[in-house]
Amino acid sequence: MWYFALSFLLTAFGQPAWISGFGTLAAVFGYAIFWKGVLNVPRPMHRFIYATLWFAAVQGVQLSWLATPDYMGVLIIPFYMFLILGMGLQFGFISHFVTQPLSWLKLLAISGAWVICEWLRLFFLCGYTWNPTGLALTDTSYSLQFASVWGIFGLSFWVILVNLAVLKAWIEKSIRKTMIGVGLAVFPYLFGALQLAWVESSIPVSNTLKVALVQTNLAPEEKEFDSKLPTAYIHPLDQWEAILAALKEEKQADLIVLPEAALPLGAHTANYDLESIKKIFPEESLPPLKRPYAIFYRGSWRITNAYLAQALANQYKAHVIIGLDDRDMDGKYNAAFHFHPMDLIPKRYEKQILAPIGEYIPLGNWPRFARFIGEQYGIHSSFDPGKEGKIFQAQVPIGISICLEETFTSIMRQLRLKGAELFVSVSNDAYFPRTKLGWQHFHHGRVRAVENGAALLRSCNSGVTAGVDCFGRPFKILNSEKHTNALYFTFPVRSFKTLYTFWGDAAILTQSSLLIGAYLFFSRKKKLP
Repeated sequence: MWYFALSFLLTAFGQPAWISGFGTLAAVFGYAIFWKGVLNVPRPMHRFIYATLWFAAVQGVQLSWLATPDYMGVLIIPFYMFLILGMGLQFGFISHFVTQPLSWLKLLAISGAWVICEWLRLFFLCGYTWNPTGLALTDTSYSLQFASVWGIFGLSFWVILVNLAVLKAWIEKSIRKTMIGVGLAVFPYLFGALQLAWVESSIPVSNTLKVALVQTNLAPEEKEFDSKLPTAYIHPLDQWEAILAALKEEKQADLIVLPEAALPLGAHTANYDLESIKKIFPEESLPPLKRPYAIFYRGSWRITNAYLAQALANQYKAHVIIGLDDRDMDGKYNAAFHFHPMDLIPKRYEKQILAPIGEYIPLGNWPRFARFIGEQYGIHSSFDPGKEGKIFQAQVPIGISICLEETFTSIMRQLRLKGAELFVSVSNDAYFPRTKLGWQHFHHGRVRAVENGAALLRSCNSGVTAGVDCFGRPFKILNSEKHTNALYFTFPVRSFKTLYTFWGDAAILTQSSLLIGAYLFFSRKKKLP
């Protein structure tokens, strides 16, 4: 029984969002200890059930943020149970093949099969990217650098391979095989130390930015009007005042970033009267009054959030990136805008990966189910997905992502291939309060930075607002969760080319497929174990 208890503690809490140090132990021993225990179970079906339930319990801890009905309602609980059980079944399937004897080709094939299982999650709903096994190797900046070669799926491959190698050495009581396992376990750390030393010594900082990252810290009912909690609502003009108060006038910034859907009513709803605006913005910063940013209606000018974002850019003479909903003749979007100082033509990026329920109703081909979900959550329409990644041209080329897009390897890689030297993510984790979501989201962003050798800036309504360098190391983190605040710092921008950006997930997926194929071929020809 101690096998199951110890392995559960190491793996369930073996991520940087949970207990520091456990990730390193989980990446080497966590799964090996479990498999050693389950090998003593005589019946294959029982081993499968134990592995399924064990891994489902591990995921139950790591994804506990999902079981938060505060804003998602009680329907999130069966979805959470379905999800962790599905991931448990994947692990049960893989564990079915962890039997004696264990040849090296078999270990490689099992590791590859696990990578395929994790990759297949990308085809569930909008694509499920959370919680790959490789996150255990992100516990230190050294082991994290290995993601620049194979990406997060490569880290998952390595975690499973090292644990299987340790299991093999443990079973066979071989010093030589123990040394092989030690070598495999140490390799990512050695690689990371060498890469850090080489890049820092050979690739200079390309630019230095004065940055202000705004965290609004608003609960959903404070930001958007909720008829059930009308007194909690904060008027949008008061929300703007809080943002301006957080942005200290005496401090300068080259780039100001505000979070996803930073304010209610979207980019172009004319909600404010001009006289009220003049009380909080210096008049000299106000842009010309013209459509669609300002509308003359019944004898007075009505002002939009887009107009105020431009005024903010003018006031600080800074580039402003802000998340605002928007609509046009083609659709309705969760979008991010780039406002250039003294330029009334902002650039817009439309979010490509939409969150189920929050941004679109899943399984729309089943009208009754979609209608039921819509009624439960008061959803009457969905956002439309954007069609492509976009680069915002500021002091450096910026690749923009919105919320969960930061967890998608393909989205961030395409931005890097388009020329991005800096990633900016705008996000909102407020719908899962008092959970580990914000930190797990943050650590996914760290991996994207390392995979592509590009620094990352994050601005969250609720979550982890921070700057991360191209090695995934936190540069500055905002310590504020109670009121609107801004994180000011001077950020050195450095970027470098990586193998992962060159070949993406195709390399590890091809390698995994070939290893599985080779094992199946030779096991038939030579009857390998």
